[in-house]
Parts: sequence; structure tokens; C-alpha cells
Amino acid sequence: MFFDEPSPAVIVAVVNNNKILLTRSVGWQHPYWGLVAGHIQRGETAEEAAAREVNEETGLPTYRLTILGTYTVKERDLLMIGFKAETNANKVRRSRELESAEWLTLNKHLPLRPNSVAHKIVVKILSGR
Repeated sequence: MFFDEPSPAVIVAVVNNNKILLTRSVGWQHPYWGLVAGHIQRGETAEEAAAREVNEETGLPTYRLTILGTYTVKERDLLMIGFKAETNANKVRRSRELESAEWLTLNKHLPLRPNSVAHKIVVKILSGR
């Protein structure tokens, strides 16, 4: 029997006080920004993957990692586990995967794709949940 199983991934909202780190991956053709994200590796917990992805893509250390929920992305066959991670650092060391990474004020007018997982996570953070 064959099961069509989604690939587990993490998506992380990195915040520093009232700022949130938004990213753009190399090759994106649309005008929107996103959050740090990546696949969970074999033998790794979701929390370990979240911290690793943030560090690999941005060089930022994180603390107080909070799970915000799970989200499906059917068109990409993903099960995404959303996190909020805090950092005290400001200097981003972008990986080759990222075209840009910028700190923006955390508010409801961020350049995120409407109804995307990143957008849903930011709405959840702003609502205090």
C-alpha cells in the first residue's frame, strides 16, 4: 500500500523586540517576502530544525522557541510546523539561499503573500496567541 505523505518542514518568525526578520529566497519572481523555512532532517526534532535553519540561513542565535501551529501546503506537499523564535542579535549573515533578509517593524502591513503560511504566523503573533 502506498501513502502520499507530506514532507515535514519548519517555518520560523524570528523576532527581536518589535522587529521581525523577513527574507527573500534567490530566484523568487514575486514581490512578496517570507520567513526562514526549511525541511526537517532525519533524526532531528522540529525544534532542532527550526534553530538550525535560522542559524544556517541568517547566522542568528535563537532562544525561547515557541510552536505556533501546523500548516499544510498542498501544492508543495508540505506539512509545516510554525515557530516564533526570539533573538538578541541584529546582524544578519545571509546564506547563499537568501537574496535578502531585513528587519521590519512587526505590524499588519508587512509585504507577505496574503493567506500564506508566513502571513498566518504573523497574524497569530500580532493577535498575541
